Amino acid sequence: MQSPIQKKLSEPVQLPSIAKNIHLLMQALADKNLSYPQLAVIIKQYPEITARLIFLANSSWSAPINPINNIEQACARLGMSIVKSISIAISISLSLETINCPLFNTVHFWTSSLLVAEGAGLLASKLPQAISNMELEHTAQTAGVLHNLGLLWLASNLPIETNTVLEMQLDDTNTRSLSELLNQTIETDYCEIGGWIAKQLKLPKVLSAAMEHHRTHNYQQSSKDIVLIVGEAARIASALHKQMTEIPTNTELENLGIDSSNQTIIYQQLANKFEKTQQLAQSLFKD
Repeated sequence: MQSPIQKKLSEPVQLPSIAKNIHLLMQALADKNLSYPQLAVIIKQYPEITARLIFLANSSWSAPINPINNIEQACARLGMSIVKSISIAISISLSLETINCPLFNTVHFWTSSLLVAEGAGLLASKLPQAISNMELEHTAQTAGVLHNLGLLWLASNLPIETNTVLEMQLDDTNTRSLSELLNQTIETDYCEIGGWIAKQLKLPKVLSAAMEHHRTHNYQQSSKDIVLIVGEAARIASALHKQMTEIPTNTELENLGIDSSNQTIIYQQLANKFEKTQQLAQSLFKD
């Protein structure tokens, strides 16, 4: 007899409503030569995304001088990379229901996703090759937004099992990571699920690799730089949620050319944005 997770993984990914066409959205957003007017035309096809981006552009997080009244103005205000990443995040959040997993904290989840996106973009901008390849930063941001999608899917599709794991994580005597607890309880973790979803949705291989392997130590396969950067950004986000003032330098990042001083600066930049990012997640994603 198949376990619950084996049964789920033997079926196609089920993403209702807007996310059924997420691969089409991804393909459109992947165009490197997209102008702001062209981006606005794409976003207009998704009313839920349009409304939330206009809201975001008018929020204290963006702090515009004048009111933002349409999606064209919102795209120009927020910037190409942010609009692309947030559009993907919104499309997914609207398609997965987590009400049956009461310990799943939507605000915590999306705060982490947004912080990892921000951190991954900042780290990627410090890579030596980033000077001649701005797409690295944009790709890292998108991978950051999507890195823990597997946990959202688990909370939606295996809510009882996932809630049990989240309850175990609250135990003060627990020293195991969420990934370890998931593997023990349901024979998989959110990274493996994330990679599975990415492949089924036909997301670019670099995003699939980051979603599946950002916790893999010493990952050496394709897109290893992005995978490492997303993993480090996730480590920073976790430390900030735990209210840590600093974390040890990542020597693997130093090997990529991101020295300890830059790592410290980026950590502090994210720490300074933590509260505002929580507020943003509350506004955009709280049911």
